Amino acid sequence: MVGDGLPSHSDSGWKKIFGPLAGLGIVIAKFFAQLKFLILPILKFLPLILKSGGSMLLMVGIYAMIFGWKWAVGFVVLLLIHECGHLIVARWFGLKVGAPVFIPFMGAFIALKEAPRDAWMEASVGIGGPILGSIGALACHALGLALDSPLLISLAYTGYFLNLFNLTPLGQLDGGRIATALSPWLWLPGLAIMGWLAWQRPNFIIILILIISIPQVISLFRHRTEEQQRYFEVTPERRGMMAAMYFGLIGSLILGMHSARENLMVRPEMQQHRGTHVAQAIPTPEKANSLERL
Repeated sequence: MVGDGLPSHSDSGWKKIFGPLAGLGIVIAKFFAQLKFLILPILKFLPLILKSGGSMLLMVGIYAMIFGWKWAVGFVVLLLIHECGHLIVARWFGLKVGAPVFIPFMGAFIALKEAPRDAWMEASVGIGGPILGSIGALACHALGLALDSPLLISLAYTGYFLNLFNLTPLGQLDGGRIATALSPWLWLPGLAIMGWLAWQRPNFIIILILIISIPQVISLFRHRTEEQQRYFEVTPERRGMMAAMYFGLIGSLILGMHSARENLMVRPEMQQHRGTHVAQAIPTPEKANSLERL
C-alpha cells in the first residue's frame, strides 16, 4: 500500500505540538536535579538558620523600639561580626561550634561543642571575637566620618566600649579566656574591676558575671592536677604574642573610644538637639555604659 511506513499528517501535527514541550520538560527536570544540590544543604542547616536568624530579628525588633531601627540593625551587625571572630578561629583549630545565638539584653554567643585542648587554643578563640569586633567598629567609625553620620560614629563608640568590656580578664568574658594563656592570676584584677563596676554602675549583667566568676577565682588557690598544669602550659613565644595582642587591643580600643567621643561632641546636632529624634535614636557615649556586652 502506497504510503506504508510514512508518518501520517496527524502524527506529524502531534510531534510539532508536543516535541518542544517534551524538550522543555527535560530542561526543567535537569534544572531541578541540579537545584537539589542547593536545596538539600539549605534544608540541612535550616534549624541553625532559623535559630540564629530568628534570634537576630528578635533582638533587632526589641532594640528598634528603644533606639530606632537603624541603630538596632547596626548594633546587631556589630555583635554578629564579633561572634564570627570566635567562630572563624574555632573552626581554624578544628573545633565544632554552633551558630551564633542572640539574646536581647544579654548579648550573643556561640556554643563550643567540644572544649579547647589547651590554654593557647582557648585564648586564641577568646581573642578572635574582640579582634574582628574591633575591626568592625573601626570600619563603622571610618564610614561614619566619611558620611558625616553621628549614628555610625555612635555605633562605633558602642562597639569599642563593648569589646573593651569583654576584655576584662574574668570568668566567661573573652578576657577571662585570654588570661588562661597569660596568667590565670589576672582573674584577680579582673574581679576587682568587675566589683568596682558593680559598685559604681549597678547592672544585672555585671553582677551576674561577678557571681559566676567567684568559683573560678577560688580555684586559683587550689592544688592543680598534672592534667590541669599541662592545660595551662604555654610557650614563652606564644605567651608574648598573646600579651602583645591583648594589651595592644586594649590600648587601641581606649584610643578609639576617645576619638569617637570627640567626633560626637563636636557635632552641633549632638550638642543642640539632645531632645530630638536623632538624640533619642542614637545613644550617647554615656548611654553606652548601660548596654549589653558583646
